[in-house]
Amino acid sequence: MKFSDMGRLVTLMTTVTLAFTGCGGAGTTSAVPLGATTQSRAHQASGKSWMLLEAKSEDLIYAVGGCGGTCILSYPGGKVVGAITGYDGGAYFSADCSDANGNVYIANNDEVAEFAHAGTTPIATFAVPEDSAGGCSVDPVTGSLAVVYEGSLVAVFKPGSGEPVTYESGLNATFCGYDNAGNLFVDGLASGLQPGLAELPKGGNTFIAVSISQSVGEPGQVQWDGKYITYESGGFPPVIVSQLEVYGSQATVVGTTTLQGIRRFPSQSWIYKDAIIVPYSSLHGYARNIGIWKYPEGGKPSKKVTRFAGYSKKNIGFYGATLSVANKND
Repeated sequence: MKFSDMGRLVTLMTTVTLAFTGCGGAGTTSAVPLGATTQSRAHQASGKSWMLLEAKSEDLIYAVGGCGGTCILSYPGGKVVGAITGYDGGAYFSADCSDANGNVYIANNDEVAEFAHAGTTPIATFAVPEDSAGGCSVDPVTGSLAVVYEGSLVAVFKPGSGEPVTYESGLNATFCGYDNAGNLFVDGLASGLQPGLAELPKGGNTFIAVSISQSVGEPGQVQWDGKYITYESGGFPPVIVSQLEVYGSQATVVGTTTLQGIRRFPSQSWIYKDAIIVPYSSLHGYARNIGIWKYPEGGKPSKKVTRFAGYSKKNIGFYGATLSVANKND
């Protein structure tokens, strides 16, 4: 793994810890049906990807960095319904994202693999020009896929194209997110290792620096929540998701969500309607559990998943999670 400068290395040292402790709250999910456990163990032995038939009709959490690659869980139940082997992120800045059609995109070293909802074989792959593919996002207007990679660079793949248009973000970029109008936002470390935000306006060719009205913490996930572009603090707790209102080169914090129960560094989150999904750790070390908080209320997690149908937790270290929404007409 290569890094363009010391800022990205500092972020790596922060992110690799991936440690959360002491998550409380009701709705703990620990037990799983015997059949699911037996099937997962059988597939672990074979080293193959697998998926329960029922998964196609369910909303699914894709958590990168577990179950031999990527764990797939029912939402909101938290039952392991499948796994994709070999797609474990491959790098400390790896992440995944999804689009409105339920397709999931998993960053994996020098490429991003696209999976259909409940699918275990890629339907497309997108090769980034260099290495360290990380945060990604899909433009809801055009369907273009944006991927942060190799420090400050961002690759944008237009629909049907395997060759990206590349942009310099001006930051040691970490995550990216489109808003509902097709504007692309990227966060990361600016000069002097200060957290920063940049925007590629829809139809534009150059990222512009965006000033934020107050401190929002170390760079974490950037995502549209249905009303605002959001910025997840990725450093020391408290973990706060800031809602931003952006006009030109200025962003104003208009609201915040505090996620209680996380004592160290958060992994990549995913907001879906009135919930936010975050991998976390109950002790020290890697993020080995999945927590769900109410959004934008925050507070303590309303549900936590702590067991994964026979998969050993010592081999789990989640980089992030996304949600794939089922087509209810299928």
